[in-house]
Amino acid sequence: MASHSILRRILLLHAAATLVTAVLAAWGAMLLIDSTGDRLQRQILNEYAGKMQGGLHRRAGGWSISEESASALRGGGSSFSFWIEDQGRRVAIENLRSDPSLSVPTRKGAAYFKRVRGPRIYSGVSMPLVGEPGSWLVIVQNLDHPDVIFDDLRTDIALVGGGLLAVFLIGLLAVDAYIVRQSLAPLKRASREVGQVSPYQLQQRVDTGGMPEEVLPLLAAINAALDRVEQAYRIERDFAADAAHELRTPLSILRLLVAQEGSAEAQPRLQRQIDALEAIVERLLLLAEVDAMACDPGEVADLRAVAEERVAAIAPLFIARGQDIEILGAERVPVFASHHLAARALDSLLENAMKHTPAGTHVSVTVDPAAEIRVADDGPGLPPMESGEELFARFASARRDLKRSSGLGLAIASELMARSGGVLEAGANTPRGALFRMRFHPAPEA
Repeated sequence: MASHSILRRILLLHAAATLVTAVLAAWGAMLLIDSTGDRLQRQILNEYAGKMQGGLHRRAGGWSISEESASALRGGGSSFSFWIEDQGRRVAIENLRSDPSLSVPTRKGAAYFKRVRGPRIYSGVSMPLVGEPGSWLVIVQNLDHPDVIFDDLRTDIALVGGGLLAVFLIGLLAVDAYIVRQSLAPLKRASREVGQVSPYQLQQRVDTGGMPEEVLPLLAAINAALDRVEQAYRIERDFAADAAHELRTPLSILRLLVAQEGSAEAQPRLQRQIDALEAIVERLLLLAEVDAMACDPGEVADLRAVAEERVAAIAPLFIARGQDIEILGAERVPVFASHHLAARALDSLLENAMKHTPAGTHVSVTVDPAAEIRVADDGPGLPPMESGEELFARFASARRDLKRSSGLGLAIASELMARSGGVLEAGANTPRGALFRMRFHPAPEA
């Protein structure tokens, strides 16, 4: 299932809700403005109709209006037109504007209407003349005329309101983004703390202080699960250590019995098997020790010093077996690692090279400024189809040859490197042999 961002989802949903609210608010505002404008316009038309009713009088050939009423009506501006619908014909009123020519409704009561003529919109009213059956006074206003402000107000309000809503929406989303990010900050911190959990940092727990109430049950469950994992891991480690300790005594007794009662022909072969079993026991104890080690991530070690120390310690064994070993590379390479753990890992690699190569083999230990140590030999090389995780699995070499190896050396070296924050890699040497790389994180020069 595809993952999704809580922040993006909240912002999108909130933006949609805000947009819908803004549209509805704008639509409601426009309805309010339209209804208010229509009401005000009808009030004006009714007021003008009342003035016309009071000043109109019929004369021969048409209609006239008192000068007082005409002056009041003309004061409304040139956007208004006035005439009389008399027995189905249009009759102009003296001293009043009578454009344009429009069809108007003639009913028993006042009839309000709107007409569109080209680009112009007209609004008006037709009202029966009191005491004049068959006659209606008509008042029409050109809504596109500059004197009319209703439509201009509506347009301006729509434009300004739309711009303000857009600014409001963007600002609201920015505030939402800040609020949500601040709210999710504790979860990001919890994610980092959970990410630090490893087989070498099982004591790591999520700090629930300051966490939102909604995620506290989840974090509590994670901490409880880590407690159970750590307990199971410790039980497994203690079992291996206890088993190794318990095996020491039976092996010592077995060695004594072979020496006392075994035949001269079988003793060498049996002693080799006992030696291999004891090596396995010692490695198991070392694994238990490694699992219990704590590594300071800020500790700095010099790879050159590590290489010189361990090569000097093992060189006599190489010489006794007819092999030679040398140190190459940089004089000082500081890295973030434990000197002790890096030395133990290098010991395992050197022992592995010594055991799995014949006499006359040359082994080189190169300290690279790129924060790594390379252990290369010109022996038979790695077994076919074995590299990476398979090569570093516990008892891998023991499954191939119990007489020569306990099968734990490379596994221990790999775990020591992981505990130091580094990585162990294996490959083929050129033109022949095996090559192991101990990669670390470089540290700044002191």
